[in-house]
Amino acid sequence: YIVLDPGHGGRDPGAIGYYKVEGEKRSLYEKDVVLETALDTAALLKEHFPDKEIILTRNNDKYLKLEERTEIANSVELSENESMIFISIHANASFNTKAKGFEVWYLPPEYRRDLIAPDSVDDVDTDLIPILNTMLEEEFTIESVILGDNLLESIDEQVGHITNNRGPKEESWFVVRNAKMPSVLIELGFVTNQDEAELLSSSSYLMKLGKGIYNGIVKFIMDYERTRGYTE
Repeated sequence: YIVLDPGHGGRDPGAIGYYKVEGEKRSLYEKDVVLETALDTAALLKEHFPDKEIILTRNNDKYLKLEERTEIANSVELSENESMIFISIHANASFNTKAKGFEVWYLPPEYRRDLIAPDSVDDVDTDLIPILNTMLEEEFTIESVILGDNLLESIDEQVGHITNNRGPKEESWFVVRNAKMPSVLIELGFVTNQDEAELLSSSSYLMKLGKGIYNGIVKFIMDYERTRGYTE
């Protein structure tokens, strides 16, 4: 399963930027930028992986609470041989109007989630659950870092000659820490930068970003399946 989470939506526009075209001032909403990018990415993934489930937390301009986004992913019941990744897509803003570029965030390695509920496992000593939880968290951390690096590399191949690769970052964002699976958060660029806002208003540029995300996901999945979950 691949879950794409376009941030914000509906009454929540996210970051708002402005740019000028031939002297005319125009506005740019984060919610629109990330939705179009997510839809482009999903279309490419569905064509490449017809046998995999591609889930969008929203496919239109609707409002979702933060907890609803992760619940969509966490509520999927995986079989023994199935796995899932969660990618939340956002656009950035800064008081520094010169700031620009894309970046990928994942949880700090020391962060711990309750990934295994005591009532979700049978015939397991409850004293072992914290140990199993730590092992699973470490596995998800490694996979999140690899996924993030693949995304950065692939997005860089598409637009690195136009904007800045700001690299990997660590932060316990809500949607990342509450998704009980490998998860990352992508910032596509800064809507508060005049030049980058103009780029982010272009469907052709968003398609390049979508292709970069798609390529990063494909590389992650191919390596994951080839190594049986990075164990070989």
